[in-house]
Amino acid sequence: MWKVLLVEDEAFVRRSLKQLIRWEDMGFTISGEAGDGREALEMMRNRQPDLVIADIMMPVMDGIELMKQARAEGVESAFVVLTCMNEFEYARQALELGASGYLLKLSMNVQSLAEALSKVKKELTRNMQARSQRVSPPFQRLYRDTWQSIFGGAPGGGEAGGFDAAGPDEGFATVWIGSFLHGPDRFAVDDIQHFVPATPGSGTVMHCFTYFGQTTVFVWNPADDRAWNKADGSPPWPASFSGVVDSREMRSVWSRVLRALDLAWYEGRSGVIPIGGTAEPYAGEPDSLTWRTEREWIHSFEQRRLDEFRDRLRDGWNVIAKRRTPMAVVKETAIRIDRILSRITGLNGTADEELAACTSHEGLARLLLSNADRYAERWASHAHPITGHPEIDKALGHIHRHSHEDVTLKSVAALVAMDEAYFSGLFKKKTGVTLIHYVQQVRINQAKGLLEQTELAIGEVGERVGFPNTNYFIKIFKRWTGRTPNEYRTGGR
Repeated sequence: MWKVLLVEDEAFVRRSLKQLIRWEDMGFTISGEAGDGREALEMMRNRQPDLVIADIMMPVMDGIELMKQARAEGVESAFVVLTCMNEFEYARQALELGASGYLLKLSMNVQSLAEALSKVKKELTRNMQARSQRVSPPFQRLYRDTWQSIFGGAPGGGEAGGFDAAGPDEGFATVWIGSFLHGPDRFAVDDIQHFVPATPGSGTVMHCFTYFGQTTVFVWNPADDRAWNKADGSPPWPASFSGVVDSREMRSVWSRVLRALDLAWYEGRSGVIPIGGTAEPYAGEPDSLTWRTEREWIHSFEQRRLDEFRDRLRDGWNVIAKRRTPMAVVKETAIRIDRILSRITGLNGTADEELAACTSHEGLARLLLSNADRYAERWASHAHPITGHPEIDKALGHIHRHSHEDVTLKSVAALVAMDEAYFSGLFKKKTGVTLIHYVQQVRINQAKGLLEQTELAIGEVGERVGFPNTNYFIKIFKRWTGRTPNEYRTGGR
């Protein structure tokens, strides 16, 4: 909401202006009234309105002198002047001083006022965006560092604390923080402007920080102005707001706001989730599954104990829900697991963005478990042969897991602690092919899957399965299949 100061010596005109239009629907709120320019100037110094609508002809100090004094003091409020037809020369002077427009009192109506406000709103938005952009880079670092400190330690082991501790010294006294769980939906500030506090003009900056399907809006104010006209109604997505607080409390308050959104994510709440009483901030390192637990899940999968793997994964997800592990930590876990299973099986994983955009714990669980079943089916149908020889079976498992990497006879022989020559002969005796041919077969089978299931470029398919360049990939693929990769993709399978 943009704050408006009405300056008019006739009270009935001020009443008419207030009643003429639904100011909130236009994104404005009337924050004060004054009867002359001198009174208005004092209010501008204290309240820093975004827009001043002022009559030109007033006692004590007229509208033109008010504009001159305000500009001389560096006040950046936008101006719209009220004038009569015979005062048009004054209106021209006001425009030369930088007024955004003028309104004729005798013909003023809903349409003319709405058009003037719409123009001013665009101007105010452009000015704030330009101001915000100028100071954005250090603020974005502040947001990233603070996010990392909340969910597992700041970069370099430090502590990203309040604004003074981690951000640039821009002299901001207060900050308002609002987070919105919008998932895959496009987020635009215009969609939630009604829920952002009235901004006290001159030095205000606004930034958005988007991560894991949620966007946090920060409104930084140079003045210690704690007033906030809370909006009625519900935002388009689950949200949590902080109120206007001391900028030094940024980290702890943001933590509470994000914690409140966790409730919406786990419990399916909508509307505004209050942060008071129901959402304790994260204390220390967030409660999350240990890597040892995740390693057990992956080990079950690698060993093709797939029923055990599915049960462990479902049980683990139930524990996460019971603990109310922070949403951000859960999404990081899901993305990591999906990437590992994708790499093991050679199947394309779900895009990180799709997992990150899930708007509920239940939805993320469904997506991850569905993917896990798909990986498990592929893994079961492409099981490597078991020779009965422990070292050769270990080597085969390693090849299937790491075939996209640089697998060499020397590295695999070292893995099973055998002499290269002896291992090479034993491998061919147990599998019927040399190690290099076995690796090529595994890579070609994985490439077939990618050619069948994706529209990836031929070169990218070859790179993903482990071939160093496109020409070599095409040569080996044709040697084993009798067709080029492109012929395989387009000629039927």
